[in-house]
Amino acid sequence: MSDEKKQQLHISEVRPEDSISVTAMMDGKKVDISCTYAQLTDEQTEFLNVNYGNHYLPVELITMEVNGEEIPVTFQGQNSVLQVVVVNPDGVFKFENILIRKTTLPGEKTFHLINAVSTIGIRFNRRRGVRVNVDTRMELEQGEEKFIILVREISYCGFSFINLSQNDVDTNRPFVLNLIERDGDKSFSYGKFIGKVHRTEEVKGGSTIYGCVLADKHADQLQKYVAMKQLEFLTGKKAFAEDIQKTSNSDRWRAEVADALGNTLIDNDEDGTTENVN
Repeated sequence: MSDEKKQQLHISEVRPEDSISVTAMMDGKKVDISCTYAQLTDEQTEFLNVNYGNHYLPVELITMEVNGEEIPVTFQGQNSVLQVVVVNPDGVFKFENILIRKTTLPGEKTFHLINAVSTIGIRFNRRRGVRVNVDTRMELEQGEEKFIILVREISYCGFSFINLSQNDVDTNRPFVLNLIERDGDKSFSYGKFIGKVHRTEEVKGGSTIYGCVLADKHADQLQKYVAMKQLEFLTGKKAFAEDIQKTSNSDRWRAEVADALGNTLIDNDEDGTTENVN
């Protein structure tokens, strides 16, 4: 399978169901902003095709809350675009040399237009994914055994943790992370994510930090989580509780562990992918 992996993606191949995020410098901070493919009429699509050919990607208007009001983000000056990342079943792809501007189409449709100087997105090196610090206690399941862990940081492709339980985590077996989000006195499960320990590191004080990779199929959901946490940090406002993604109590995920991890972990080893555990 690894020999057949798609290495490039043309911007015109991005589909509405793909996950899209913009990495930008905003007020001196590097953030990921999750985007939604714009819903356009045939007339609006034709207008873009005539004026921009196949060099564009339309996304719904990107906004941020300022003083209680949602305003469009302006990608200029201090808010400079670094790259656009697209996640789809073929992998994770990075587009650089990007311009983003607010555009109004016939029918008074206002949205953000991503215009690519280079229309080819290159398969993304997963270890470069933006991370957020969480420092939160969560639960890890390995077979019938459960561990209490301290998750230090997380990206859409991996995370690092310290084991707070007395028993050791088996580094040769897959596990399931129950990603917990807290809002005041309340806690929520954002989802259960399949992963495996990729490396370990001993630190001062005798603790072991585990660096882990997560299955590719979770990239879309985790990319949105990372973007949300970064925006929370930037705005100082908790945005999670209202939009919490509650998961089923079903145990179907247990049967998916081996299959979901197989190709992911093979691909990571071949690409030399590592997860920082600092």
